[in-house]
Amino acid sequence: MAYCEGCGVTFPDSKARCPLCGSSATEARPAAAEAGGLDFPGERPFFAEVLAKESLTRRQRRLIYFEVLSIVFGSALFITILSDLIANRGITWSRYSSPAICWGFLLVGMPILLRRHPWILFAILAPTLPLTLFLLDAVDGRVEWFLPWALPISCWLIGCIAGMTGIVSGIRKRGLNVIAIALLFTALFCVGLEAAINLNSGSRPVFAWSVIVTLAAVPAAGMLLYLHYRIVRQASLAKLFRV
Repeated sequence: MAYCEGCGVTFPDSKARCPLCGSSATEARPAAAEAGGLDFPGERPFFAEVLAKESLTRRQRRLIYFEVLSIVFGSALFITILSDLIANRGITWSRYSSPAICWGFLLVGMPILLRRHPWILFAILAPTLPLTLFLLDAVDGRVEWFLPWALPISCWLIGCIAGMTGIVSGIRKRGLNVIAIALLFTALFCVGLEAAINLNSGSRPVFAWSVIVTLAAVPAAGMLLYLHYRIVRQASLAKLFRV
């Protein structure tokens, strides 16, 4: 090992000069090496101690993530409005993108802050969907499709999500049963969606494609619930399927 005449660190003999300060290498141990110099490459206890002291808590990390998301979505909002102003000398298409960007920020950012409070998170996010749809419909000064289409469909979606969340949160052992519950509520939402489409289109209230979705989802959900029950009971799936 060679020594540095300037800072006293050690480095491989293949190096003619110190990689830190550029001083010449020497085989004799200089006085600088006795002053607390560190080997190179090697660990730096001082920096390791500083990093240990600067370790972030989970709350601090969530706040940093939220700040980064705020900058990203805020920049997107600013760029879209500025581009619209430059290209069209006014606010035109950015009236539609701005509510969508704000809703996306709430949808992504709020779970970071309220991860441990799902019902508070739901109470905040649930009204934002119909509100965003209302703003998208009302930007031109007229409310046309919000009341007959967007409001009932979005409220039905929110109700399905609330029901699914309530059932899942009350389950102690989660697994395949969560997927089964999601399938059942997806089928339920499809039934309500087709009903809303039939009512607003003036056609007869006949269920067609939602029945097919339900007939496909219900048996699959039943199988998943049964498999979950067998797994929880620690039953052998190989014996169950004769594998």
